[in-house]
This record gives sequence, C-alpha cells and structure tokens, in this order.
Amino acid sequence: MISRAKLFSSRLSGILQLTRGLQGAKYGQPTPWTHKHLLQEDEVNVGIKKTEFQKRREKLADKILELRKKDEKSLVILPSARKKYMIDHIPYFFRQDTDFRYFTGCLQPESILVMEISKSSSRSYLFLQENSSYTEKWEGAKFGLREAVTFFGVNEALPIDAFQDVLYRMQKENRRLDVWYDLMDPRDPEIHKTVLSFISSISQGQHLHNFEGLRRVAHEIRSVKSSCEVDLMRKTCGIGAEAMKKTISKSLSLKTESEYLATIDYESRMLGANHLAYPPVVAAGENANVIHYISATSAVKERDLMLIDSGTEYHGYSSDITRTWPVSGSMTDGQRCIYQIVLDCQEDLIRSVECGQTSIDQLYRSMQMLLGKSLRSLGLISSDFEDSLAARFTHQFCPHNVGHHLGMDVHDCASVSKVQPLVAGNVITIEPGIYIPKHNTSVPEEFRGIGIRIEDDILITNSGCEVLSSNCPKSIDEVQTLIQRKD
Repeated sequence: MISRAKLFSSRLSGILQLTRGLQGAKYGQPTPWTHKHLLQEDEVNVGIKKTEFQKRREKLADKILELRKKDEKSLVILPSARKKYMIDHIPYFFRQDTDFRYFTGCLQPESILVMEISKSSSRSYLFLQENSSYTEKWEGAKFGLREAVTFFGVNEALPIDAFQDVLYRMQKENRRLDVWYDLMDPRDPEIHKTVLSFISSISQGQHLHNFEGLRRVAHEIRSVKSSCEVDLMRKTCGIGAEAMKKTISKSLSLKTESEYLATIDYESRMLGANHLAYPPVVAAGENANVIHYISATSAVKERDLMLIDSGTEYHGYSSDITRTWPVSGSMTDGQRCIYQIVLDCQEDLIRSVECGQTSIDQLYRSMQMLLGKSLRSLGLISSDFEDSLAARFTHQFCPHNVGHHLGMDVHDCASVSKVQPLVAGNVITIEPGIYIPKHNTSVPEEFRGIGIRIEDDILITNSGCEVLSSNCPKSIDEVQTLIQRKD
C-alpha cells in the first residue's frame, strides 16, 4: 500500500514537472494563455482559430491540385518577411509577410512554410529560427519546435538550418516536382539564394516538371473573406471611422497638419488599433491636390479644407478611409459645390454595387461618367463634349482609380483583376475625388486650390453591399455640425 506521504510526494512531483514544462516552453508571439486579454481559446491570431489556418492550407492545396491536374507532386515554398534595419542594430518596425501570415498565423521573421501536395495527401512543414540564450536576451523568445507543431497545427516544425537538406530529400524522393514559389518577387533574399540553387539543381537533373508563382493563387484565395475575417474587417473599419470622426470634431483646436496627424494616430490606437495601416495623407488646402502627400509639415489656414486619408491595422486587418472637411466648420460656396459632386458620385456608386455583376473596372467607368456630367454642368468641362468625351476628360480632375481590394493589406490582393466581378466576401474601397490645383486658370477662381476625396470601405454581400466605415459622417451638414458642436 502507498502511504499518504508518498502519494502526496508523487502528486507534487507531477505538478512541479508540469509547471517546469510550461515555464520552459517558448512562444514567440501572443497566445491564449500568455495574452488572455487578446486571444480566446484555440486562437492563433486574434479572432482566428487554428482550424481556420488549417482550412486555408487545405484550400491552397485543393486549388493547386485543381490547376495542375497532374500526378507530379507540388512543392509550395513560402518564406516569411525578414527583419530590416534602419542603421546598425536598430530595426524597423517588423510586419509579417501577408501571404505567410494568412496561411500560418506565425508572426516570427526568418521562417518558411513548405507544403508537399499530392492527390493522396498534403503535409505542411514550418521552418523556424531556434532559440538561443543570446538572441532571447536581446529580442525575446521564439517558438520552440514542439510548441510550434501544436500551436500552428502544422505536420512538422524544423530548424531553419535544415531547410536546404529537406528540399534535397524531397528531390530524391520524387521523380518530378512542380514548384510554387515567387521567383520574381522574393520575400527573403537569403532564403531566395537557397531556393534558386535548389531550382537550378532539380532543373539540371530533370526533376523539375513545372514552375509557378504562388502569389496569384494566394491572392485569389485571400480576396474572399471568411466570416471571422469579415468580423475583423468590421472591427478595423469601425475603429478607423471613429478615429476619423473624433479627429474631425477637434478641428477648431488643431493648427498644423502635424497636429492632425498626431490626433488621428492617437485616437486610432486608443480605440484599439495596433498602429496606422500606412503613412496617412494629412493635407490642408492646396496640399490635397498632391494625391500621396505625406509630409504633414504645413500650417493650416482658416479657409482650408483638410483631407485625411488614413487607415488602421487591427491584428492584421486594415481599414482605409478618407474624409475632407472645412477646418473652420463652414465651407465656401465653391468648396460646397465640388464636395457635393464628389459625395453624390460616391453614393451613386455604392448604390450600384451588385454581387456577381459589378467589377471595380465598371465602377471606375461609372465614376468617370458621373463626374464628367457633373463637371460639365458646372462649366469645368466644355458643354460641347458628349458624355463619353466628358468622361475621359475627368482624368484631368481625378487621375486615380475608383478603388481597390482591402483586407490584410491596404492595397490587398493586387494580382486580382479589376475586371473580375465582385463576389460576396470581397472588401473594396470606393473613393472618387476631384483635384483642382491653384495654377489651373481654366476654371473660375472660386474652385482653384480645392482637393476633395471621399472614401469608404465596402463589404460585398449577396444582397448588395455593407458600408463598413459608415460611422464617420460625410454629408456637409453632418460634418459642419460635428466641427461646430461644443460638448
């Protein structure tokens, strides 16, 4: 019979071993047990469970099998982003490669996803930098290999130093290989050298059956958001809209573009954003006619319009919102006239969206037609121009497209054709604008120096669309009231 003392001692030993095991585990990013305030049970990234990442890899495997329809095994090679440095040991802010994050959830630099895909099976391998006491002291812990298998749901985790050996093992085990890798757009220069050497070797040995870029397939999959991604898009767009609204409301107390920039950055982060999704355009007056003006160095004048194009990133998902408003709280007649043309155009475009029918290219042509008619009625385009000619002439006033896909990247899934009809789960921006520089003496003086853009984030649904950024006002009366309101 086991004595009570021995039984207690045995249980205590087991508890201590378990505790030591948990303390010894290495995790290179937030987890549900280290960051309970962020992640729920079984989540790898905020709002996304391990099973979702496994389904994404399965979808990638199915898509590749569908495209190839051959007996040869396919090999997917997808590196992460590499840490970059400003100077010496001072790193830039690290942002993970979007496709790599989408298919793994792993936020560590210098990592690689490799997938072996055949008709009978699919296996995923995650190559990671191993921990060392030196790097851990300076940069923090990285995922241990055992923990990575469990946490990310891959078949095997291996040290990144084994990457080359594993590639050549796969070469020996397979007579012919299809390789899927972005040769022309490498994510990691060091890994790229290894992959080039491998491709050269299997080409010479006639083991390479076919070579394909991966990004086009990845973008096709990523462009349609899952239900949990839609929730994250609603969240980030809601944060972006509220931050913009709060910034607009403080206009009477802000005197420089840099103060507006600081305000929208602060409001975004306080509402839960990790950071701004891109360097924002904060442009007062004439500066708004520079489409990608990001200097934010000018003082703001009393009669200026302020154009801010800003977005938030919330745990890997981005918003992209633009509003233009009078810093004084009151528009001039010329400003009001141009603003209403842009607003009417945008609202007409949003109402026109039909799932499975509308494309970004169609929206662009519709924008040109709408702006052309309005500018002709105003006398800024010759009344002699027919509709089609007036539409083409609008390029002088609006030189950019009407929108783009939105998601994990601000300009998301760039390889997806703008001619392709939009489907439920796509998220796009709709952002018409009119820009009239001061030196444009062909228009009446009251319109010179005006730059206006209005941009919202649009989720395509089976019944039409949902405006994810609708919480930020944009009608003239609403905006002016928001600025003039004294709480």
